[in-house]
Amino acid sequence: MKKIKGQDGRFSYTDSIKFVYPFYQYGMYEEYEPSNAQYYIPGSSIKGAVGSSLISFDDIRVDGQNISLRNLYKLQNIRTDSAEEKPKLGIFFPKVAIETLDSGTELNGELFTGENPVAVLQDAQQRSTDKLKQLLKQINAILLKYEGESREIKEKDILCLMKSKLETLLREISSTDQRRYLIILGGYKGLNLSGVFPHEAAGAIYIDTENKLPHGLAWIRLE
Repeated sequence: MKKIKGQDGRFSYTDSIKFVYPFYQYGMYEEYEPSNAQYYIPGSSIKGAVGSSLISFDDIRVDGQNISLRNLYKLQNIRTDSAEEKPKLGIFFPKVAIETLDSGTELNGELFTGENPVAVLQDAQQRSTDKLKQLLKQINAILLKYEGESREIKEKDILCLMKSKLETLLREISSTDQRRYLIILGGYKGLNLSGVFPHEAAGAIYIDTENKLPHGLAWIRLE
């Protein structure tokens, strides 16, 4: 595949891209054509993130201007029972470019339900909250590995920022208006955000290095 320029320096690579992992698109394309692609978020993906059979969503069209190529960053070696190994943040598959929805994008869509949507979305938000608390607990445990380290360490600094942002987000969830609900949408969540576990989830942590947050956080606002 021909070398593709990233947008705003978001995509950092030194060699030709071998694969592009696309955002959801209608139709089939013989080559990579983001300017002509018809992007969308499947209603089934939103329903899956909400986690209820009582509510359905239409597909939501996405303007290609809100889609960017990015590297996927993965924090590995995060087992807290190993004092020797320090977490390592790096690009996951450097030759793979991933199309992702830009942070802060606002989209409109429709939902369908014969039930009270507020109750359904409150339950979904509680599950999201439990997953984020689980992730925050693991980040705190990982940061203990860096106790006594005074020098600047990329992974430590990113995790500290991520911890602060997650704590702020959890406070915002508890005090937010009752017409807005947080879900965790799409892939790249990692094991920590795929469910709530009674034990430490030892999988890697995927980090949006632009925003110092997990991927896929989305608000649903009822209007």
